[in-house]
Amino acid sequence: MKKCNLPTRKECFDIIKEYHVPLHILNHSLAVAKLAGFLAERLREKAVAVDVNLVDRACLLHDTARVCDFERLDYSRFKQTVTEQDKAKWRQIRAKYKGIRHEDAAYEIFKEKYPVLALTIKRHKYTAMLNKQTRPNTWEEKIVYYSDMRVMHEAIVPLKSRLEDGHKRNAFLHCSYLQGKINTDKIDLLIYRLEEEIFAKVGLDPLKVTDEFVDSYIRAPCN
Repeated sequence: MKKCNLPTRKECFDIIKEYHVPLHILNHSLAVAKLAGFLAERLREKAVAVDVNLVDRACLLHDTARVCDFERLDYSRFKQTVTEQDKAKWRQIRAKYKGIRHEDAAYEIFKEKYPVLALTIKRHKYTAMLNKQTRPNTWEEKIVYYSDMRVMHEAIVPLKSRLEDGHKRNAFLHCSYLQGKINTDKIDLLIYRLEEEIFAKVGLDPLKVTDEFVDSYIRAPCN
């Protein structure tokens, strides 16, 4: 497996601080990284070649530009004291990447220094599954995409619950209810197939993989 240039974990948290990633988004990213790390380690135990560090870093940074997607900045919903520096940075990010979603904005942020990381993050976009050219292809991309689909806010939940919640929260993104229904049905089916592919290798029931289950599993820390 070819090694790629990656930030250290400390550098990831420096980036998170630099971009003023909201606390609730950071907590979500940490939860996604926990699940993804667990799955990556289990796959390695099954002799599947997976870059665990790439998975970890992509999860930590996958929502770096998440503020791009907010319909509006409602600071009352943020689980922190929002400073003027926070507001200024978020306005800057939203202006610089206006009209594109957070996955593509993150790709632009990381593509020069960390091209493999950038592409891994780009391919966690929900709609990426619709196109063979954009959907996750490597094990690292598949794990990052799937893990994000299993974490609702900060908790690991069944895939069905996470998808239903996401559709409710992102309904405004669909040009019409009918078109949105057609697309989500097709994408969701592909995500369930991805779940089957991953867990056929892992050898576990996905419904049994909860926060408590993952927390009880001892895995080596990333470097």
